[in-house]
Amino acid sequence: DTRHRGAPPLPAAAVAYHQGTKVRTSPVVRRVSTDTPYETYTRILDRADDFFRSVVESQPQNLQCGRGCSLCCYGLFEIGSGDVPLIAEGLAKLHPSRRKMIIRRSQEIVESSNHPDLRNCAPEEKDAFFERTASTPCPNLNERGECLMYEHRPLVCRTFGLPLRNADDYIGDVCELNFTEAPQRDREAAAWDLQWEDVLGSEDTYTIPEAIVLVARLRGW
Repeated sequence: DTRHRGAPPLPAAAVAYHQGTKVRTSPVVRRVSTDTPYETYTRILDRADDFFRSVVESQPQNLQCGRGCSLCCYGLFEIGSGDVPLIAEGLAKLHPSRRKMIIRRSQEIVESSNHPDLRNCAPEEKDAFFERTASTPCPNLNERGECLMYEHRPLVCRTFGLPLRNADDYIGDVCELNFTEAPQRDREAAAWDLQWEDVLGSEDTYTIPEAIVLVARLRGW
């Protein structure tokens, strides 16, 4: 895909997710539950997949997402702590040589980007980090623009491409390829509601390469 040669643009969704537009105000599950956190998070992931699929079916003319489209895979962004065990599961299911390659890529990104501790760094340091990694490809991306851990990708990756809203507050489009000529009613109908996600605090934030390096250390890979 020649669109990504050189320095591809930072998707607007990445900006929304790591520069304050993302406001998580309430958890999806408001009842007392005996589920483990991972089981609860799995339901959120399933909801995201189902919602995205429903938009694809109802508004195919407004979505350019498809195999090999990797615009949203460039530029690092925050993921939640709930995505870390998901990534660990995905890495464990990979062929060892492929897993080793992804871990090596992640280590190179962490080292070359001077990756800060997102849980404890100042907002200015965080903004500077995301700015200098705005064209960094995800370590899970192959040469064909496909995700090597697609079934175990984080929640943010599952909703990229859709407009966003926070309850009744419509935030707007997040991908320059999608919904370019869609009427407002279609945009709002396709908007992913951030209140369907779990509560995310500053202590819960990672990037994909950081999470991969962490998992590799814990598993001894």
